[in-house]
Amino acid sequence: MTTETLPPAVETATPATASTSNTYSVLGLVLSILSIPLGMGPLAVAGVILGFFGRAKEPAAVTTANWAIVVGLISLFGWIVLAITGFVLFAPWVLGAWVFTGFTDFSGFSGFVGF
Repeated sequence: MTTETLPPAVETATPATASTSNTYSVLGLVLSILSIPLGMGPLAVAGVILGFFGRAKEPAAVTTANWAIVVGLISLFGWIVLAITGFVLFAPWVLGAWVFTGFTDFSGFSGFVGF
């Protein structure tokens, strides 16, 4: 009777690799860039959210995800500032300032004839 000695078992399990896809990051960056000329805040918000998803799920595309977040936040901040500025500049007309006739009423000024 012979006994056979077997070599020790070697595990050949492959380690879990991170996703090499960069779909979330690139899509977030595209939406963030498109939100600047189109003036759509929801695109900027979607770009920032996809940028955070890309940072969490795509380690190979962290730089692209960071750019998506930064560009989206800058776009969103810029459009908020522009909206506030527009409201401050044009609110007097919306709220009834066109009724004010102080600059066109020349009845007290004697330099102009017929006014």
